[in-house]
Amino acid sequence: MTDIQHRAARSIVEYMSIIDGLNSTVPAGLWFRGQSNSSHRLIPSALRDLDQVTDGRGQPIQKGQAVTASGGLVAGPNPELMLAEFRRQAYPFVERLPDNDFEWLFIAQHHGLPTRLLDWSTNALVALYFAASGAHQCAGDGLQECKEFLEGDEFRDDGFAVFVIDPCEVNKTAHGQPSTVDIARAEEAWRHYLDPMAHDTVSNYSPVCVTAPHISPRIRSQSGTFTLHGSNIWPLDYYSALRPLVTKIFLPNTAAKSILESLENAGINRSFIYPGLDSIAIDVRTRHRSIYLSKTKS
Repeated sequence: MTDIQHRAARSIVEYMSIIDGLNSTVPAGLWFRGQSNSSHRLIPSALRDLDQVTDGRGQPIQKGQAVTASGGLVAGPNPELMLAEFRRQAYPFVERLPDNDFEWLFIAQHHGLPTRLLDWSTNALVALYFAASGAHQCAGDGLQECKEFLEGDEFRDDGFAVFVIDPCEVNKTAHGQPSTVDIARAEEAWRHYLDPMAHDTVSNYSPVCVTAPHISPRIRSQSGTFTLHGSNIWPLDYYSALRPLVTKIFLPNTAAKSILESLENAGINRSFIYPGLDSIAIDVRTRHRSIYLSKTKS
């Protein structure tokens, strides 16, 4: 399998040094995705945890059967049926009716419905916050963990990670289109991605990098962008043609606490990511708890 680009950092300073180096080669701008467990891959929520129905030879999976061959059919809840039901029930609660089906898709994703969308951000610190805030905190210096990751242990689970892509290069490689797609404005041209299994599954086989209208303060504050996955269930970091275009920055769990403190000092916290009174209350409570603990230890 063609390798992705591996980087490792143990502080926000080291992390931003990596980002600065990557940005210098991509003037059009990079996209970032933070994941709290570095073993997780780039796959949208609707395509996770699927059940295998047949093996690589097309034979039904028997109870207790160990599947070792690749291929076969998988099954799970239908994301398009879930979206249709969400739309029916959501009408009384939306302040402005979406203009088209793709806007409905972004709203559903925003509110937690499993879809074929995978969230990215144009803000490297926002992605780092998402990764670090859900990571397991522990003691240590993280040197060995970083060393082993850089030596090829790509899916270790004792750290968190930020993935970086050049969306224009991904679209050029996957679709021959060297730019991102404003998919809500190009609905007709990309409609085959709304229900990919009902169309020609070759034309919508690969993920596509799309931008969304800022239909909510949260999408705007997170600098939200997305990859929209089609008929293939593979993670974005599985495709041989796309793996060289992905950079994975590993950060050990030992660094989670200090990185969150650095992000707080930079104004990147829950109320920045999730604008609203609930987030403000959580940030105030967390900050004052930290102040109290620092005084009791001194």
